[in-house]
Amino acid sequence: MVISMAEAGKKPEEIFQAINERWGIEYPATNNAVVNGGIVATSVWFGNGDFKTTENLAFTAADFADTDCNAANSASVVAAMHGMSALPAAEVTALKDRIRGDSMGPLQLTPPVDESISSLAQRTAVIGEKILLAHGARVVGENLVIPTERPITQAAELFKLSDFTKWWNPDWTLERAGFGGAGGGLKGIRGDTYLDGDILSIFPRDEVRGALLRRQVALSDNPSLNFDAGVDAGRAWHLVVYVNNDKVLDRLIEGEPKEGDRHWEHIHLDLTTYRRQSAVVRLYDFILVPNLQAGNSYWRHIELQ
Repeated sequence: MVISMAEAGKKPEEIFQAINERWGIEYPATNNAVVNGGIVATSVWFGNGDFKTTENLAFTAADFADTDCNAANSASVVAAMHGMSALPAAEVTALKDRIRGDSMGPLQLTPPVDESISSLAQRTAVIGEKILLAHGARVVGENLVIPTERPITQAAELFKLSDFTKWWNPDWTLERAGFGGAGGGLKGIRGDTYLDGDILSIFPRDEVRGALLRRQVALSDNPSLNFDAGVDAGRAWHLVVYVNNDKVLDRLIEGEPKEGDRHWEHIHLDLTTYRRQSAVVRLYDFILVPNLQAGNSYWRHIELQ
């Protein structure tokens, strides 16, 4: 997308906007590889090998992105291409060739870091040179000569969130689930869809129509639906169950406001009314719950007879 728009003469601002509008809704958390990867690629393309131009493009690209990492990744590509000569001298001098620190957020560094940046770089270069020489590179004078290979484009590994039910329970299909990201990215922003052992976590892509688990089944002589429905502390979602077009359950699944373990409720539905019928069973996850904080829905131990 980035390359085709750039080759078509679009400006970086137009491409940044297109990336956010197309992919931001799919991956709304700040720290995701899709939107941020597009920002990095655009910044490198239009930076034209200039360190500061590239860095500033990434830095100003979007108002809800992983900006520090995007700037670092974009500028690192330019530095890898051109070496130390690409780095602005004033910024390098200001660091005084030292990196110091005793913590990173809540993590205490033991021992604290107090290192020469140039020494770190030299040690890294030694390791990198050994790897390159072991894979066909040669040292010629002060240069490393690396044999080139024709790039081979890998086929995209397309994955749909609906594929999760293949491993969770293949009798069910999943519709309108959202990617989300990082457990919601920021508190209160959003949840995400993933599979954790026998637990399926869902967050709807479509916040109005909700997410949907669906199964078509020939019901038994003594039909019932059983499953556990879960929610995180302080979060809520709205569970609605239909058999054909009959609503058979309408329930709020809500966790206690205090921090703690995930809250689970066992759902048992007697479906005797539909015995021996061919039925479509639909389980909805709605998150537009007034005055409550939306959260992931969690599903496990589902049985339909």
